[in-house]
Amino acid sequence: MNMILTERDREIMKFINQFGFCEIVHIEKWFGLRKPRSYKVMQRLVKEGLVIHERILHGKHGIFRLSRNGARHTDLPPVDKVYLGNYYHQLMVIAVYMQLIKRYPEAVWISERELIRDKFKKYKMEAGQRGHIADGVLLFPDNRQIAIEVELTMKGSWRLERIFSNLITEFDFRGAWYYCAPQIMKKMIKAADDYDTYIKIFSLAELLDLNSIPYLSRCNRRV
Repeated sequence: MNMILTERDREIMKFINQFGFCEIVHIEKWFGLRKPRSYKVMQRLVKEGLVIHERILHGKHGIFRLSRNGARHTDLPPVDKVYLGNYYHQLMVIAVYMQLIKRYPEAVWISERELIRDKFKKYKMEAGQRGHIADGVLLFPDNRQIAIEVELTMKGSWRLERIFSNLITEFDFRGAWYYCAPQIMKKMIKAADDYDTYIKIFSLAELLDLNSIPYLSRCNRRV
């Protein structure tokens, strides 16, 4: 007999697939679940073959991603593999999302995966043609769209120029907010100097709560 999904089950799966994967701490925080209830909820979804649990790093929280059956309950395809090179960055994007929606509850978040899907649909693009996609977008009630970027390591100046130009010319964004790790703040402020009315640089450490800041010391390692 198939499990009867609750509305919360569906919302959890949508949350996971919006970012591709997440950890149990994100689910607990976003849905107000405490241990052991959070583990029981997720174990039930794993047992039904809707959610996959796997460990990326030894001694760290495992991650949850959707199976193909689970993804059928969402508007996005599943993530088939989580790559270590993108692991910490994605965790930081989720943390930024949570803080920004708390700060701007009237706004709607559009994830990178949703942006990719919508761009492919609109322009009928092939995978190699997608160009730069923001880590997320805040859509405000007045239809103002702000691109959100999480920067943990410094990109080359030529690459940043291309990204800045891309954000300005190819989308309907009213601006781009960059949340940067402490070690690259000064360089990012300098790089964005010519775009001061459009590109805004913010401190990632100041935005996030204390429980999220430990990621900053890990995510800058070469992997």
